[in-house]
Amino acid sequence: MAIKDSGIGIPVQQQARIFGRFMRADNVHGISGTGLGLYLCRELVERHNGRIWFESVENVGSTFYIALPLLDDAEV
Repeated sequence: MAIKDSGIGIPVQQQARIFGRFMRADNVHGISGTGLGLYLCRELVERHNGRIWFESVENVGSTFYIALPLLDDAEV
């Protein structure tokens, strides 16, 4: 699954840490938040044995990707 926006993007120098707890990019002036949203997304996805990653260009936007494993009938 992919989710794309045309927002402010994430600065390259902060991309490696963007999923950290209380992490907010420096370019989010005037946008409220706690810096927990992406951290919680990563925690939930990884606890389901999934993967989350993104591509982002500052002043252009970001695309976030989520991959979750499929379960077969024997695992349900």
